[in-house]
Formats: sequence, structure tokens, C-alpha cells
Amino acid sequence: MAFCEPAEVVSVARLTPSMIRVRLRAQGQWRWFDDGRGDERIDLAFPHPGETVADISYFNDEHAGIVREDQSPPWRHYTARAVFNGGTEFDVDFVEHDGGVASAWAKAAEPGHVLGVFRGAAQSRAYHMPPEDSEWQLLVADATGLPGLARIVEELPAGARVQAVVEVPSESDRQHIDTRGQVTWTWIVGEGGAQSVLPEAVEEISLPEGPGYAWVACEAAASRRIRSILRRVHAQPRARHRAVGYWTAGVAGHVEQEKERP
Repeated sequence: MAFCEPAEVVSVARLTPSMIRVRLRAQGQWRWFDDGRGDERIDLAFPHPGETVADISYFNDEHAGIVREDQSPPWRHYTARAVFNGGTEFDVDFVEHDGGVASAWAKAAEPGHVLGVFRGAAQSRAYHMPPEDSEWQLLVADATGLPGLARIVEELPAGARVQAVVEVPSESDRQHIDTRGQVTWTWIVGEGGAQSVLPEAVEEISLPEGPGYAWVACEAAASRRIRSILRRVHAQPRARHRAVGYWTAGVAGHVEQEKERP
């Protein structure tokens, strides 16, 4: 198995004005994980601008891991929104925005185009890990975190109590998401990024009694503010929340997702 494997576009659908769903099919014998969960991370290599097939050979040669700004194909972190047929096919949702390599690719994607998928990990990777004794969950996301939040909600066990707070660019970007859980939705229209209103929304929210779990996926600075609010305002222990920065305002290109810190 190669470090970076090819996946062909099967279909492209616009879910909302700001969200594009691309279904990919593994080329060859490799398969994506079929035991992943929630906000399962998937790293994708994109074609150079103007091309339709990603240069996965770059990541599979002896120079793999060495970044050469003038040659390196672009790659980004995303979420495996859904997985089908034992990992043969999988969906990835892309937020449309100005100036993004992945966004531009998704807007122009057609069946037959090819991405690279990094499959070097031994197992699927996800950030959402609520303690077994959690009686409720708070899920917070901007548009970039919505695909992960949506999959988490879809996979909830029957009766699970959840408050979901989501910031989207417009009213039309709301999504209907099926679930077996008892989910209370708060949809907020906002600009996101440095102007995100998610921290204020979390500060004003009332959390249930008993042990719970909070998961946050949004712009990095906003996620740090929300993490502080969870600890300072809502007195949530460190083991009962996870705040992840999916992107950084004002920074173009690949940014390592920010993990929970002390």
C-alpha cells in the first residue's frame, strides 16, 4: 500500500450555497477506513491549478515529507463525511470560499477527476471522544466543522442529549441532519473567523447538570476562546471538552489542526 493513494470523483452535489459534497471512489485495491467515527480526519492531495489529476507520485517517492514550495502539490485536512461499501467510496464536504485551493477545486470538480488520499495511518483518526459516563454533549462548529458535527449527530445512539450550535454564512446554509438523538439546534448566521460569534453563543448557553462533554471545531482563535469559556464560565474539566482549530484566519494553505492543550 502506498502512502498516498488515488481516488476518483464519482459525483458532485451542492448541498447549500456554501457547501459542496464530493463522492470519491478508491482507485485500485486500497480502501478507506470503514470503522471510523464522527469527525474522522482525511487528508487530501489536490491537483495543481489547471490540472484534474493530483500528482500522488510526489508523496510516494524518496522525497516524501520534504516540502518544496515550488513543486509540492497542495494538500489539506478534511473530514470523511460518510463512508460506503467497505471503504470503497466516501463523501467529503467542501466549504466554498474565496481564495482557497480546495474550494476552487471542488467548484470545478467533475466525475473522473482524481485526488490523492493519504492512507499511511494504521487506523482512523478522530477528535470526538466523549467519556462513557457523559449524560449530555455540546457540539459547536463553524461551516468547516459542520461536516464532522453532522456525522457525529447522525451516529448518536438513540436518546442521546445534545445541544448543537452551528455558525453558517447564510440562512440557506442550514442543513437537515437525521439523528436518533435528542438534538436541540441553534443555527447562527455569521462571518466566522475573527468575527465569529460562536464564543459569545457558548458563553450565554445553559449547560445541563451532570457529567457532559463539549466538542468544538472552528477557526483556531475562536476555538481557543471557546475552550477558555468552557473552563472559566462553565467550569468544565479539561477531560470533558475538546476544542480543535480547523483553520486559522488570515493564513492560506495547510495549517496543522490545533489539538487540546493544558
